[in-house]
Amino acid sequence: MFNHDQPRNLNRPSLPSELISAVDLWYNNRLIFSRVLVTETGSGWFKRSPFRLDLFDPKEVVPTGVKIFDWDDDSWRKDLEENLTLSWIIIDPTRKRAANLSTIRPVSSEKHWLTGEVQMEFGPVMGLDRVGLRVTCGGGREEGELHVREACMQVEDMDGKYLNGKDSLGILVEAMEFGERKRREENEGRKRHGEYLERKRRRRERKVFTERVLDMLSIAEI
Repeated sequence: MFNHDQPRNLNRPSLPSELISAVDLWYNNRLIFSRVLVTETGSGWFKRSPFRLDLFDPKEVVPTGVKIFDWDDDSWRKDLEENLTLSWIIIDPTRKRAANLSTIRPVSSEKHWLTGEVQMEFGPVMGLDRVGLRVTCGGGREEGELHVREACMQVEDMDGKYLNGKDSLGILVEAMEFGERKRREENEGRKRHGEYLERKRRRRERKVFTERVLDMLSIAEI
């Protein structure tokens, strides 16, 4: 895994024309899902469009073998937080560079109020940006078995805006080229995620304050 605290590097290497994702999802040290995704990244459409990598087809679900006896009991969500782990390795085949972007254990989880599905985030903070690695789990209620319904990657900036393919790919390349490889402490990802959310909150408050001041000045000039 890597540690990446620096702001965006304006002198990034050239972007690859292909990106490979090798993804493994584990529950309680048992492999429940594994997939390799090859993404062509050289087209203008990819570079201009919002960046998103989806491992599943829209209607695809993956059974996990995990039995849920009471869907209304929130303990199964806590169980996932403790036992679900993700490895998401990105590979630049041209430069033969790679990095595992996942925090391994979830940094946050949220239960959807309507569907009851749980969305778990595994993405790291990278300076002013965050790589969102989201895994969505749900039922299977008739079978009483937990299913994985989504695994995707997006990149967002400090304002919560999802970046396009070109900017996102540049950040991923920077992670592979310059990220410091080190072993993470188990709770480090969650701690850094919390700090990032706090910085986002303060940034949002400053923007609101600035806008109010400008509005007041505009009114005073009338």
